[in-house]
Amino acid sequence: MNARIYRTDVIALKKILIDLRLEKISDLSKASNINRNTLSKILREEIQPSADVMDKLVHTLKLTPEHAGSIFFAHPLRIA
Repeated sequence: MNARIYRTDVIALKKILIDLRLEKISDLSKASNINRNTLSKILREEIQPSADVMDKLVHTLKLTPEHAGSIFFAHPLRIA
C-alpha cells in the first residue's frame, strides 16, 4: 500500500499573504492566532501544518475549499 505524500505549496501561500498585505509573519500570527514559530516552520517547508493550523489559515486568508486543498495538499514534484 502506497501512502500519498503531500506538501504545502508555500509559493502560492506566500503570494496570497502578499496580496493581503500580511507580509510579516508577526502580522499573520496576530491575524490567525497561530504561533510565529509554527508559521515560520511552515513557510520554510520544515513542517506540514496541522488540521487546526490549516483551518485557522483557511479562515484568516478566506480561502475557498478548492484553493485550500490545492495549497495544503499539493503533490510534490519528486520524492527523494
